[in-house]
Amino acid sequence: MHDTRAKNAYLKTERASAELRRGGYVMLRHNNGEAALFLGAEFVDEDDILILSKLAGSGPLLVLTSNRIKSLGRSIRENWPVATIALTRRHFGDVFGLAFGQTSLDNELNIVAEQTGSIADHATRLLRKAKLLPAALLTRLPFRDFAAQDRFALEHNLLILEARDLELQQPQAETVMRIAARAKVPLAVAENAEVVMFRAEIGGEDHFAVLIGSGAEEQTPLVRLHSQCITGDVLGSLKCDCGDQLQAAMSLMAKQGGGVLIYLAQEGRNIGLLNKMRAYALQDKGLDTVDANHALGFNTDERVFLPAARILDALGITELRLITNNPDKISQLEQCGIAVKSRVPLALASNPYNQEYLTTKKNRTGHLINEDKKSG
Repeated sequence: MHDTRAKNAYLKTERASAELRRGGYVMLRHNNGEAALFLGAEFVDEDDILILSKLAGSGPLLVLTSNRIKSLGRSIRENWPVATIALTRRHFGDVFGLAFGQTSLDNELNIVAEQTGSIADHATRLLRKAKLLPAALLTRLPFRDFAAQDRFALEHNLLILEARDLELQQPQAETVMRIAARAKVPLAVAENAEVVMFRAEIGGEDHFAVLIGSGAEEQTPLVRLHSQCITGDVLGSLKCDCGDQLQAAMSLMAKQGGGVLIYLAQEGRNIGLLNKMRAYALQDKGLDTVDANHALGFNTDERVFLPAARILDALGITELRLITNNPDKISQLEQCGIAVKSRVPLALASNPYNQEYLTTKKNRTGHLINEDKKSG
């Protein structure tokens, strides 16, 4: 159920995300009064570090995710999501390199693991939401008085985000999807197609469904969940198989009389187009898709298929045949109450540019890829 508090939490996190995307500072505060100022590490220069440290009255900390720490050849306590690193003056110029995978980690720098739900963890969560690198420059405020913090924020024109708002917004967002518009759109593969636009009740990304033929009206329709891939779907990139999968799935639906394509605004496994290009640059240096994501601080796959499940709910679909080679899609849909009656594999030919990508899918992310045809 969505109440005023959930909507307010969404609005606050959206404002904080926008502030971070323009390179601004945000104050993050816990219920116990612990508070810190932070900004995205990708925007940091030495002046920012000095200004933020002077403003907060504490030393600068670099927040990195456990994946990023591991990619640097170090480790932190298992299942702890992030760590803080106290920066000395001579390391101020290394912040972007450490966040972006270009700099090695000096052994003299002390790494302190931070628990799930910590200020540092919340900072990286918000950066992910803003589609920024999950690495932050953070300075802790030395006082916990709420009134004093409010005055401080007002004096310095700082946006305050309560940790509880971020925690409330994340599970609430996109749990109820509403039809915002629908229109007939004849397609090359299916002239009798309709595009249905969806928007989350309290905001968020716009996703859409393509209804082909009478597929949506069947008891167990043919369905494909497809995450946005501008390079593959629009530009025809040979580096992945996304565009081929999109066309093959719609062609299969048209051939079998109908189906439903759910198109999700989750570019680059939900890290955003800019970060996907950063990952591609790291792949050019020899990393596979998984290690490239980890080197940027992201998880192997940041996608959540809850919005797809809620779109299916809105379309009245409770059971389906899923076109996929990804077991995680099946698992997530079933956890959301959608019955996947059968899996329909996609068997597509590989090319010299995506062979390693497909091999990584099979060996590292558990995709069920046909040995002979190498599909994705």
